[in-house]
Formats: sequence, structure tokens, C-alpha cells
Amino acid sequence: MERQSPRVSPSGGIKIRPAQAGDFDELLALFDAVAAERRWIGTEPGFDRTKYRAGWQAIIDGKGGAHFVACSQNKIVGTLSLYPTANGAHDLGMLVSRERRGRGVGTALLQAALAWAREHDIPKLTLGVFPHNASAIGLYEKMGFVTVGRLERNRVRQTGDVWDVIVMEKDITHFRETSAPPMSK
Repeated sequence: MERQSPRVSPSGGIKIRPAQAGDFDELLALFDAVAAERRWIGTEPGFDRTKYRAGWQAIIDGKGGAHFVACSQNKIVGTLSLYPTANGAHDLGMLVSRERRGRGVGTALLQAALAWAREHDIPKLTLGVFPHNASAIGLYEKMGFVTVGRLERNRVRQTGDVWDVIVMEKDITHFRETSAPPMSK
């Protein structure tokens, strides 16, 4: 991924920039904190930190996707990753620190992701979200994502509970007006 200058969100002085290898320790700490809540993301405590680092490093090394961080006063308060899928779409994963939720961080991260997808001619973004995460669902809908399905009893939690996952997507297809001749009958 080419280096971009940070984008500043109009809300709360949040700066969005591509992740860097030097961010990994802070990102892992953020994942630890949100995973420990056991409510909002699929990742739970005890996750494979080496696997996460390797995935992030692959993105930074230009092997597909994008990884953004949201910073406030030089502290990472949110992150969003995009991973390519077999059909040319990209899966999206996002999390925001507890103290910064509902304050524009998710919106700023999604705006960066949508801009990146358009710049890279990505046809579609997809994501999974737990049904009880009404705030995230509302944000995704506000940003133009639509529900396309529900995976029932899809995620087994460490407690043994099994949760559904709502599948949402946003079509990023570029429509170009052409001066094609009219079709003949």
C-alpha cells in the first residue's frame, strides 16, 4: 500500500493513517482491551498475536488489502483492516476503543476505507457484525452498507454460547456514463 498522508476527521481531531509496523504493539493492546469485553468483535482473549502481526505485516508489505489506524493525541484509538476475498471484494474488520465509541472514530475509519476502495477499484466491501451490536449496525447502514444475510449459530464463543452473524455489504461499483449507441430492436 502506498503511503498516504493522514486524514483528519472533522470530529474530535481524529487522524486516520495507514498502519505501520511500529504500531503493532499498540494495536495488539487495543485488540486485547476490546477482546476482553467479549461482546463486540469475534476476537476473544488468548488470540494468536503472531498470526495477527503476520497478517498486518502482509498488508504493509503490499500483499493485498489495507490497514488504517485512528489516532487521537498520538494514541491509537481505532483500527480498520480490509482483506481481499476470492471474488474481488474485501472483508472489513473494525474496532474502536471503549472510551472513543460514538465519537466519530468509526465513521472516519469507514470513510478512509471507502476512499481506498474507490481508489483501488474494489467492487464491494463485506463485513460480519453481531446482531446485538446495534450501534455498529446503525453506523454501517448510515455509511450505505445493507444487510444481505444472517449466518445463524455461526460463532462459537469461549463461553460455549453460539452467536449469529449479520452479513452486510456495500457495492463500490463505479458506474460510468457512456455514449453507447442505442440498442437495436
